Amino acid sequence: MELPVRPLIPTGRTRQARPLVGLSGLMLFVCMFLPAVRGCDAPMTPLEVPPFLPPYLYGGVFAMLAVWRTARGLGLGVALLRALSLIVVLGSIVVIVLAPPIGAVELLLGCALLAIVGLVGSSEARIAVAGVAVGLICVVWFGFWMMTPEALIGVHLALASSIGLLVGCLGWFRELHTLSVVDMPRAATFVRRRW
Repeated sequence: MELPVRPLIPTGRTRQARPLVGLSGLMLFVCMFLPAVRGCDAPMTPLEVPPFLPPYLYGGVFAMLAVWRTARGLGLGVALLRALSLIVVLGSIVVIVLAPPIGAVELLLGCALLAIVGLVGSSEARIAVAGVAVGLICVVWFGFWMMTPEALIGVHLALASSIGLLVGCLGWFRELHTLSVVDMPRAATFVRRRW
């Protein structure tokens, strides 16, 4: 006997918007354009260092996933998560040549995120778990980065938005975990009065 597969959006209920996940993801994406560290001449943004872009791009994807309410939108979001994870894996192979320890860690994290999202099929719960993983990775990454004296406002805001993304996705997963696999219709009772 096989358990029923939970669809992206269970029938019988409308998908809720995730305001904390959406705002945190959007803020993380916007931090890509803010000064992050002091450079030799002027402050540098993450756009100037492409290997540092994945956390910000994941934030943008989760911002979109938080507001899309249809199964089609979630399917597109899953495709974006897969594509971004594949780009991280392929990019880490190039980084291994330049800086082996950093590239190895990036390869490990990219493969882990790709395994969480999966290569085929998906569910809203897997998306939420991927959000928890991305949020946790970003909290550690920006937390260490913030401890350096060169960190600027972009890193501080990215850390705050990463914490928001982590908390929002934990709440999202908790809510999905408490749902039943099969959504039952609401029952109505009628009381007949005898005269």
